[in-house]
Amino acid sequence: MNHPLITMTAITGKPSKSEIYEYLRSMKENGILSVLLYPRSGCEIEYLSEEWFSCIGFFIECAKELEMQIWLYDDFNWPSGDAGGKVTEIPEYRLKAICTEGENIGKISCKSRHNAGLFGEKYFPDLLSYDAVDYFIKSTHEEYYKRFSKDFGSTIRGIFTDEPSIGYCCQDGCIPYYEQIKNDYFEYCGRNFDSDMYGRYENFYLNATKIISNRFNECYFKKLSVWCENHGILMAGHLMNDFHPLYAVKHEGDFLKNLSCFSLPGIDEIETDFKNECEMSLLGSIEYASNKNGAMAELFALGPVDMSYAKKRAMIYLCSAFKINHYFLAISHFDIRGNMIVKDFFSNFSSDQPDFSGMKLLGDEAKKAAELAKKDFTPDVYVRYPFELSAKNIASHCDMSKLFDTVNKLTYSQIQWKYINDEDIDAPVIELNSECEVTLNGHSFDISEISRNAIVTDENGDTPLGIFVRRFNDGEFIAINLFADEKKYFINGNKVLLKKYDVYFSNDNSKRKTISDTLSRFSVNYGNKNVIRAMFLNESACNTVYCDFDTDIELAVRNDTSGKLNGEAILCNKKSDTLPRGMRNFYNYSDKYTLKQYYNEICGQKDFKYMPSIFLIGDFAYEIKSGDECALRLRKRKKEYKCGERILDFGKIEFSANTYIPAMCNAIEICGTDLLTEVYIDGALIDKKAFSPYVYDLKCNFQDKSVKIKIVQYSSIAPIFGDVDYWDKNVKECGWRGTPSPSNSGFGFDKIKFLM
Repeated sequence: MNHPLITMTAITGKPSKSEIYEYLRSMKENGILSVLLYPRSGCEIEYLSEEWFSCIGFFIECAKELEMQIWLYDDFNWPSGDAGGKVTEIPEYRLKAICTEGENIGKISCKSRHNAGLFGEKYFPDLLSYDAVDYFIKSTHEEYYKRFSKDFGSTIRGIFTDEPSIGYCCQDGCIPYYEQIKNDYFEYCGRNFDSDMYGRYENFYLNATKIISNRFNECYFKKLSVWCENHGILMAGHLMNDFHPLYAVKHEGDFLKNLSCFSLPGIDEIETDFKNECEMSLLGSIEYASNKNGAMAELFALGPVDMSYAKKRAMIYLCSAFKINHYFLAISHFDIRGNMIVKDFFSNFSSDQPDFSGMKLLGDEAKKAAELAKKDFTPDVYVRYPFELSAKNIASHCDMSKLFDTVNKLTYSQIQWKYINDEDIDAPVIELNSECEVTLNGHSFDISEISRNAIVTDENGDTPLGIFVRRFNDGEFIAINLFADEKKYFINGNKVLLKKYDVYFSNDNSKRKTISDTLSRFSVNYGNKNVIRAMFLNESACNTVYCDFDTDIELAVRNDTSGKLNGEAILCNKKSDTLPRGMRNFYNYSDKYTLKQYYNEICGQKDFKYMPSIFLIGDFAYEIKSGDECALRLRKRKKEYKCGERILDFGKIEFSANTYIPAMCNAIEICGTDLLTEVYIDGALIDKKAFSPYVYDLKCNFQDKSVKIKIVQYSSIAPIFGDVDYWDKNVKECGWRGTPSPSNSGFGFDKIKFLM
């Protein structure tokens, strides 16, 4: 059976079989039945050693016992093709580039230049070498098959190749190089490679890119695809810089052709930025490459760690509208020691998240989305992917903004479109001309000239920016509010409220009438101690904590560092289970300390964004004061709650009240939250919700009765990391400022409605 949600499990440390079993059991308990085994920064097992394969064997054995599926990953970290450094140990297997412009024209080199900021100065595998690729397959794929062949095609569903590229050593004015390139160039176009390069022949880059792309296709993509097919598994993964045609061509050649070689082609959609100018173009590219197995997307790694389930659900349904039916969740850390190495971004699909049980609800939606991905749609217009234009201008960086703008205007005008590559079709085709101007069948045009069938409109009859609509051939449709205003829209003539990240289906006929919304006050019970980090930036080693009252706390100090409280060393000599499972073993815990009223100073060292050096733990509320310093203010926790307030806390909070259920009431709605929320009446669980509508159907035996209602909410792990936006703005060295700050939406809700 195909399970559409797959966690990308970052294997860190040296997990034992019992730890692996508990990890997988936790996944299954929360609705995850497929995991990808991803050797990543923080792994302390030598990659491809016998110990490594033994660890993988434990995962497979436990997965079989739990009736789960495994996906393999074909390298250590990324990019794929190096077998954890084995390939580039051999000098002739190192990727090469030839300089095609400037004073170094004709010079051949093989060290990283173009991506030195991300990877450093290093060698990359030559994926234009048949021998190098054969050695890579022998070192990875064949070694897995040698040990686990009986599980291929059953427990082992596929293998993931991650951002293989021929452009890693190509700075501006360079192209990939292999020994036969000049002969292949002549055979392709009957021209001399050197003469065209030195003479600046107008089609030199186009011709060179085509032959390099064909070589890459035959040498890497077809080899891996055939190997996987012959061994009964899927070849999954995605390519480098797939979001931008010019960069994709630089790294992959004919991007769409090479992506189409995958038996499960994919894209890298880790930012979840619906307003990104490239978003729809990226999704259109994977729709083009999708096949009978569907397609995949790597999702959510740049989070943020507190991304709501509503936004995750909206992203999954948006993907499904472009034929994506496998959703790889990045990242599920076995433990989070890797955050001391990869420091700048963090998302965690594991039980470290207090709200992780909401994954069952997301999994149910993912199954529906995967079915939706099977539906076909008919385009109103085709858009030509600008491979040739990009190849011709690979050294001069032609402007693709008008392509992105046009694709976005088509999308939000609810004009359906599809990419074509080198196909000639008898239909309207939009493309960029040589001047990077957008044309329709060779002529300039306006979007309004293309006929459409608008499903969602505002009160003026216009299609709203930010609402995505897909019309399927069977007459059904889906509408997703990606970033439009939260208000009522006309959907097929009916007035419907679309909230942030709402997903509306054409068969949605649910209508409720409000009876009353008078329930507004609750008592509050906290399910756990609160946790908040002390933040130390740059050379600063001190964090100020202001207290409204004498406050008892414990301190958790990372076990590779130390700290002081008000000038005295913090004594840590015990273990605790207060922190999430994937963190707790990296910290030592103090006995009780009392922070005095008003001013306290905590000093620490070696702080990391998502692996703080010191945590404060206790029965307190807090406020983050982000000014010249990111200080903390500790207050008493609320014991009474009024609707509309927000409580900044971590973990689990219960809101309780006695109330009367009206005689005609058959549902309760909780308005104004995006947290995982459970409703209990007289101790019985009614239901749990993780996204709108937060409507809980009631049984008739609760009507016309006085009852005790309990509303239980769960946060993500994000609150314990404090104001990471402040961190990004003030830290001197940050390699990737990609992860937005936790939203601090907080516990609570705006109102409770009784519905009929």
